[in-house]
Amino acid sequence: MSSRDTIQYAPDVGLLMIPGDPAKDHSPGFAVFDDSVPALRAFVLDRLRRENIRPAAPKAKDAAVIPVRVGLVPRPDNDYDTRAVSVTAPPCHGGSVLDRHMGYLYSSALHVTSESIRELTEETGIPVGCHGWIELYDLEDDSRFYDDEDDEGGEDEDDADWEPSRHELVSWAEQKAFGYAVGSIRVLLPERQTVRALVDDYPAAHRREADRCAEKGLAPSGVERDLRRALAERLAVRLRTGLSHRAAGGAWGRETERERARRRRDAEAQPLLHAWETYRTSPHGFRDLRAVTRSVFYHTRILILDGSGVEVGQHHEPDGPLTLVDERVRAEALDALRAHGVDVDAPEDLASLDGFPDAVVVAGGDKWSIRLSRPGVPRSRLPEAGWFDPDSGTLTVYAASLAEPLTVLLLRHGVRPLLVTWGTPHEEVEQHNLRAAVAPAEISPVSSYSRVTAAAQRLIPELHRRWLNAKPDGEALAARAGSLLPPLIDDAAENSYYRRALEALFGAPVNLAQRGPCRLCGRSAQSARPGLFYCHGCCALARGGVLRDTGVDGAWTEAIVYALRRLAEAEFSGPPSLTQLDRVGVPFEDHALVDEVLLCRFLLPRPGSAVLSVRPTRPARTWTEWLAHAGLITDGVRTSLGTTTRATDGHLCRSLFERHVDDFLHHRGVAHEPEPPYPRHPELNTTGLRADWRLADGTFVEALGLMTQEAYVAKVARKRELARHHGLRLVTVTAEDLNRLPEIFADWLPKGSAG
Repeated sequence: MSSRDTIQYAPDVGLLMIPGDPAKDHSPGFAVFDDSVPALRAFVLDRLRRENIRPAAPKAKDAAVIPVRVGLVPRPDNDYDTRAVSVTAPPCHGGSVLDRHMGYLYSSALHVTSESIRELTEETGIPVGCHGWIELYDLEDDSRFYDDEDDEGGEDEDDADWEPSRHELVSWAEQKAFGYAVGSIRVLLPERQTVRALVDDYPAAHRREADRCAEKGLAPSGVERDLRRALAERLAVRLRTGLSHRAAGGAWGRETERERARRRRDAEAQPLLHAWETYRTSPHGFRDLRAVTRSVFYHTRILILDGSGVEVGQHHEPDGPLTLVDERVRAEALDALRAHGVDVDAPEDLASLDGFPDAVVVAGGDKWSIRLSRPGVPRSRLPEAGWFDPDSGTLTVYAASLAEPLTVLLLRHGVRPLLVTWGTPHEEVEQHNLRAAVAPAEISPVSSYSRVTAAAQRLIPELHRRWLNAKPDGEALAARAGSLLPPLIDDAAENSYYRRALEALFGAPVNLAQRGPCRLCGRSAQSARPGLFYCHGCCALARGGVLRDTGVDGAWTEAIVYALRRLAEAEFSGPPSLTQLDRVGVPFEDHALVDEVLLCRFLLPRPGSAVLSVRPTRPARTWTEWLAHAGLITDGVRTSLGTTTRATDGHLCRSLFERHVDDFLHHRGVAHEPEPPYPRHPELNTTGLRADWRLADGTFVEALGLMTQEAYVAKVARKRELARHHGLRLVTVTAEDLNRLPEIFADWLPKGSAG
């Protein structure tokens, strides 16, 4: 790459080169369209034949690069954005600017280059360019590499019907012959201020040189003049062709790709219009709607829930809109908001606005996204049908036939579009919609992929083993490619996350001097207890789980029920708390049992991992609800202070927190008496204070679960002062201590107990 000092003229390519630094400057790609594929393919193949390959940067994802120089041509003729900048092959490749056009810089890069490049081009009359590179990857990163190994000689059949496209410029056979998989082209663009300074400095210092180059014919006659001439020639050709087509068949020539895409979207929208007629006349199934206010981290939301707790909608503070998962419930949702005390106005005649679509409005940021509903698909994966800009009042639809129903939808949300227009979705939206078109019919309950060996899987009943090695959507290919790689090595000395996870699970420091195969997946790992080697990935899955709540029960639900019941039986002697799962509580000498309880943790969903569809059949379960679903809380009575239930040994506990402590003491063989009275005192104990438990040696134990309440804190202070006054040993436990119970009660645990 050239230095960053000044803009330099490169006579071999005929460009004024903007300098760049790969280590500091931005390196974006550019948008490629079908009409620019031939020029881009010719440019890439020309550079591949030169084989000027260099190693990639140390932290880059690609394996190697081929340095290139490309032109940057202002394109004020662009219909979408007059600031557009075309990325072209250098003038030395021959042909006009249009013939060498390879794509357009993305809009995000135009503020860096557009104005400066135009000024420099007009001032000097010489084309401007920048540095870049072609990305190269190892062939093994492509799935076809493994397909060829499995099916020898199949590459000719694969390439028989291949045609160049903007997604693949070079065929698989050409890439194999070259020795690298070919990626995209990156251009090197300095910061805006740097480009501005370089352009301001160049004319004064190099005007004479530019004039000399122009006189000697070292540079083209000017990009602007070249562009005008090329556009005029192309317009003349198209006009002659259009007139001949018009005379012959009454039509103006062949369709453009943009017109074909528009016609395709209109055709795809027609079945939706008929389906929505049936949708609007069918019952919605939601009952007993109510509004509730929820606050999380000072962020308040007003939600609309149905009788079973499923979220139906949200009123966005302060003035709306009211967005719903099903537009058919708007009247009932408005009534629920008014009953909740929210002053909300409905459209004047809601009943007359009956031509609405089966779609949802996602209101956020500077625009509203309108997405088409699909059963079993989360809101983030729904395809987008258009968007609304509240500031300008413009509704943009991707299919002309959707303009009317989407307008009605916005009217029901309390806004009236000032302008309704047709538009083409951005490239990222187009890719999102393509992924949504092939999305599975329902959300997968698998959130993470594990590599548990067959031997370890046998610790779990055969009915539930498949969830230990099930793959999330799109993971199959990555898993196959990764299976050919050597086993990874986890190092707790370098990875603090790994070290903390391992030490938290086993309550001991990691032995950095010992290493062995992970007992669950076989990867190289370290241990915090003798003989118990577990890798970072398995530790993370034991703490995070491989399953998530989707709101629709299935075979995966039964695996969760089994894991909860098994942990309650083998490790906790009762329903475990989430905090207790962070520490293994079985004898470490029984290695197979430790493996089993870790695998059971794999099968447990954690709060916050739930992914529900737009219309779930039930709300995501809380941890207490999962315990009840597994039958581990059958006698619980919900009170204002918690869930009252009986522990495994029959002791009545006023909260699940107390039950976890009681079950621990029972499971570890620590004798404990519930509700012992404190000694009387004329000032400190006039109401008959009681502790939660008394151990065999007279130690009092308190489970402090309501330390956010002032009255409760005052009572705890009295108990502590009372114990000090009478010389009683007092042990206090908080919810954060649940995974430290072995340390807290170490003095009372029988010898040989785990922990």
